[in-house]
Amino acid sequence: MNTSIQGRQKQSGMAIIEFTIALPLMLILFVGTAEVGRLLYDYNTLTKAQRTGARHLATHAETGNTDIYVVSGSQYATEATNLVVFGTIDGSGTPLLPNLSAANVTLDDPTQNEVRVTVSYNYVPMIFTTLPGFGVVSDIPLGLTLSSSVTMRALRGG
Repeated sequence: MNTSIQGRQKQSGMAIIEFTIALPLMLILFVGTAEVGRLLYDYNTLTKAQRTGARHLATHAETGNTDIYVVSGSQYATEATNLVVFGTIDGSGTPLLPNLSAANVTLDDPTQNEVRVTVSYNYVPMIFTTLPGFGVVSDIPLGLTLSSSVTMRALRGG
């Protein structure tokens, strides 16, 4: 009976030591999961806005004559770009994603019957933007470039 009491006294501080070791690992897993979720949310927002812009171009573009609708500065190109960046045709409000601008959006016509909207967005993590190299290697940036392209057929007959 005496030996079991001594065994409990020897292990009375073990729980706090195990917790101290496990806590940083659990926090890293939690933050990493949150970042991956945020990355997927931003990518989903980007592709939905991109599809909306491509659909707007496709509904106004004429088959056999899509190039005039994607020329920078044309009415429909400006409206499609505003839809991708701001979610509105007139370009009012704030961008759908931080640091998303019209410079991230490219419009073109791969054929005379299709329009294509391409977006390249620089995703920056919320908490850790770089991994330290600890003097062995240079710091590793954690930002990613999210790129996608949507192609739609022109819907108006020329």
